[in-house]
This record gives sequence, structure tokens and C-alpha cells, in this order.
Amino acid sequence: MTMEDQRLDRIEIKLDKLTEAVTAIARVEEKIHASSQKIDRLEYRLDVNEGELDNLKGIVSLNTVTVKASERIFWIIFSAFVSLGVYFLQ
Repeated sequence: MTMEDQRLDRIEIKLDKLTEAVTAIARVEEKIHASSQKIDRLEYRLDVNEGELDNLKGIVSLNTVTVKASERIFWIIFSAFVSLGVYFLQ
């Protein structure tokens, strides 16, 4: 082999290594892009869930007021019946 052939072989080996490196970089970039899209999708879902949670908080606060009022009315009516029963038993 001549010097030029040896030199061309070394250049070819280096080009092969460079091609492998570029291919590996492209795969890593694809994985990063896929991860970025997944994160964006998860952030969107989290935003939707936060909005639904805020709506549920409002509904729960309204239900709490309703339950408190209903409970008070129940105990007023119950105590009225107990008082009425005690009055008729005398």
C-alpha cells in the first residue's frame, strides 16, 4: 500500500466515525424533541386539571353553605317536634 492509500483509509475511518457521531446526535435530538412534546402535553393536561379543580372548589363551597343551612333547618324542626312532644306529654 502506498502512503496515499493509507492516508485515504485513515480519512475513511474518521469519516465513518463522524457519520456515527452525527447519527447518534440526530437520535438524541429526536428523543429530546419527543420529550419536549410530552412535557408540553402534560403541562396542558395539568392546566386543564387545575381549571377543573378551581370549578370543583366553587361547587364545594356552595354545597357547604347549602348543607349548613339544611342542617340548621333540620335541627330547628327536630327541636320543635321534641318541644311539641314534651308539651303534649304534660
